[in-house]
Amino acid sequence: MRKLVYEKKKTWLSSNADIYPVQSMYEYGPLKDKFINLRANVIDLNTALVTKCIQGTEQDFIMLMNKAKDFIISSKLTDTDNDAEIAVLLDLFQESVFGYYILTPLLKAGDVSDIKVLAWNHIVCKANGDRYVTDLTFASEEDYNRWFDRILRIHRLQNSGEFPLQHCTDRKGVENFYLRIDIQLSSVTSTETNNIHIRKIPKEKYPWEYLERQGMLDGDIRRYLENRVAGGYGFLISGRGGSGKSTLLNNMIDLIPTTESILVSQESDELYSNHPQIQFEHTLEIKREDRNIEVSLEDELRLGLLQDIDNFVIGEIKGGEALYVFTTAMSTGARFFGTIHSNTAAGSVRRLAQCARYVSNYPIETLEEMLTSAPLSLIHMSRFSIDEIIEVAGWDNQHLHLNYREIYKKQSGVTYDGKL
Repeated sequence: MRKLVYEKKKTWLSSNADIYPVQSMYEYGPLKDKFINLRANVIDLNTALVTKCIQGTEQDFIMLMNKAKDFIISSKLTDTDNDAEIAVLLDLFQESVFGYYILTPLLKAGDVSDIKVLAWNHIVCKANGDRYVTDLTFASEEDYNRWFDRILRIHRLQNSGEFPLQHCTDRKGVENFYLRIDIQLSSVTSTETNNIHIRKIPKEKYPWEYLERQGMLDGDIRRYLENRVAGGYGFLISGRGGSGKSTLLNNMIDLIPTTESILVSQESDELYSNHPQIQFEHTLEIKREDRNIEVSLEDELRLGLLQDIDNFVIGEIKGGEALYVFTTAMSTGARFFGTIHSNTAAGSVRRLAQCARYVSNYPIETLEEMLTSAPLSLIHMSRFSIDEIIEVAGWDNQHLHLNYREIYKKQSGVTYDGKL
């Protein structure tokens, strides 16, 4: 029998799932049975009324809350003079009907960036860049599906097999975070369960000093970014989902000189800034019985080319909108900032060109050569850290590929010295 001949690689992956412990008031001993009783008699037995209140007026909301309070008192769930416990039960009731129910502690946790519900008793999260299984569960599959349906109604999403994949942004539901919500209905999941993914975006940007403390970058890289943005460079930031791309891009927007105009196009409202010359747009889909009306990133960027725009910012490049990155650099003299999924900094250029070919017949080489018409820096990230920075340094006509200048590579510790 032949021996396997291979070089063993250093591994960092673990086969064991770590637990992210959560303290939930819904599981708090003295209140648990009381809330279950309240939920069963006011929510579960009055589904039509609950639905009406979710999409109704403030008076409908007050009526439902009074109904819950009346039940607490009439059924003697707690002493009538125990105002503190009554208030807690009403808070739990309100959050379960109009909010995020048992996910609330995860949404409030500052270290949690992503939450996924894969089943009623299978909830996972990402905290500080690491993935965990939580010890949270809904009371039952029926309890989860009822809450899932309420969330869809609150955000005016469809619980229909015609729209199995949907997303929205919640800008008001949680005090310190915007929420990007992606849902997959059971009709499209192999487990036949409704799935929901929530990405948390801080309403207050992380200061550069915080990003340095978290290991995303150091002072030298920060000064490099400031120098290149002020010097007219565009940036393409690559990495896997959740690697910190949007966080970095969000901070970099604020480095753009206030004398320049900016158009930000994104699917979800993750990027924000107080820059005085900035306009924000997001994609839009209106569902009609006979047709869907869609405004895409391509539509917004195409119109943007007719406007007085100095900087085009694309929240996430993954389709034909990439073509306007090239036409922007070629024909308007503007620059672009954007994120894209890729495994390396250099690989992000090939990925960008492949996306542009979805809506054009340009050869890959022609698209890549176009990028030499404007200064461009490529950043690659993983696990909330910058791993690599290179710059486009020209086109090799003989071998038909881009030349790159290495600015920083995490493994080698090579950093920008201010002399380039």
